[in-house]
Amino acid sequence: MDEKPSLLNYFAQSLNAAWQLVKLNPRAMDYFDKSAEGFWKSFWAIFLAAPLFAIWLNISYEKAAELGYAGPIEANVIAYLIGLPLFALVMVFFTRFLKIEANYAPMIIAYNWLSVIIYYTTMPIDLLMRTGIVPQNIGMTITFAIIFYLQIYVTWFMFKHALKISGGLAIGVLVFEFLFSLSIMTVLLRLFT
Repeated sequence: MDEKPSLLNYFAQSLNAAWQLVKLNPRAMDYFDKSAEGFWKSFWAIFLAAPLFAIWLNISYEKAAELGYAGPIEANVIAYLIGLPLFALVMVFFTRFLKIEANYAPMIIAYNWLSVIIYYTTMPIDLLMRTGIVPQNIGMTITFAIIFYLQIYVTWFMFKHALKISGGLAIGVLVFEFLFSLSIMTVLLRLFT
């Protein structure tokens, strides 16, 4: 009888799978639990990144707001909480429209776990920069490099391999994901300002 891994082991395995994407392993999708249960468990990503999000709100929100980098706190919290579930919902229709829905669930699983890696990579640099430990010009350079690599290149790589689509179509999905995220934040900022 197969024994299920503990939740902590499951998280570690899922984050290792996401790390395979960061390493641009073309077989990275083989590491994910692509079952229906794995799909729903991938939304635990919201809770895994929540401590860092809370620290960011506590330490650097005021400084970010002073510099014009942060909207109302409510908009940031709501965007954080609904981001992954809302993206999953919208992608049901988007992937159907493009007729690439066959691999929708594995893509959402990979996207959710990859978001934890992205969060835990970009937020510490942001926190160090906002608290003055890392000079702003150096922090911004490092942050932009990490964002470019993880949120653009690795996310494109993930869409390409998870959805099993061409690189060109993966660029289109990446652009849609960016515009969708931007739209959500714009709507929330208008609601709370």
